[in-house]
Amino acid sequence: MFDKQNILKNISKPDEKLIFSKVFDRAYYCIKNFEPTFTEFLDPYKISSLLGLFGDKYDFNIRVFGGKDNCERCKMGFFPEFMIESDMVFPISVIKVTYNLKFSGKLTHRDFLGSIIGLGIVRGKIGDILIEEGKVFVFVDDDIADFISANLCKVGKTKVDARIISAEEIDVNENFGEFKNITSSSLRIDGILSCVFNLSRGKVSDLIKTKRAFLNQSLCESVSKQVSEGDILTLRGFGRVEIVKFEGKTKKDKFLISIRKFA
Repeated sequence: MFDKQNILKNISKPDEKLIFSKVFDRAYYCIKNFEPTFTEFLDPYKISSLLGLFGDKYDFNIRVFGGKDNCERCKMGFFPEFMIESDMVFPISVIKVTYNLKFSGKLTHRDFLGSIIGLGIVRGKIGDILIEEGKVFVFVDDDIADFISANLCKVGKTKVDARIISAEEIDVNENFGEFKNITSSSLRIDGILSCVFNLSRGKVSDLIKTKRAFLNQSLCESVSKQVSEGDILTLRGFGRVEIVKFEGKTKKDKFLISIRKFA
């Protein structure tokens, strides 16, 4: 068992304390009623922080899932100890959004998120948004899936069609995203993020120090952290990028790096 009030005393930010308090209430409900309970979709920093606060002494099972493997925004699920793995089903639906590329400009993650929130949906009901040309997959809470599929008719000025699909119907190309090469004077995370998102290193440094950067879905607070091939870097509010391959060095002795930038 955990001591909710004692744990929350160490949380200084009021909005964070409110979210964490609701999560602990979900866990208590699971313990008291022997029923599975779930949080809203949470970012990697909050999930990592909560798992650390719970520690390893509790009377239930904790699972983290966002609709498919390697999702960034996920729900935490609390399950009674007697439940078997195959019964641990999360209340997450998948909405496939399609549109005609001939009559559309480039649509971004921000465009889709803004249009869904514009329907009156709160951010915590929305998980990852996977974007490919002409089709997008959005992970959402079960209880708002029908509403979104019936009412999401436009993203910006582009007409779209939205429908609920099963997880098995997700047909994301493993190579989706924008592939390109960048050059960086170092392999430090601040230098890479600066090049990818066209920001000054000072700006990136400030964002890292305010807990906006993630390395492989774990919070990164070190501006000098070295990155490796295969790493996934996230800068909240700007986007996500994969380090595909180090291609060597340029004539000016800078690192030539192949990346995949996600919309």
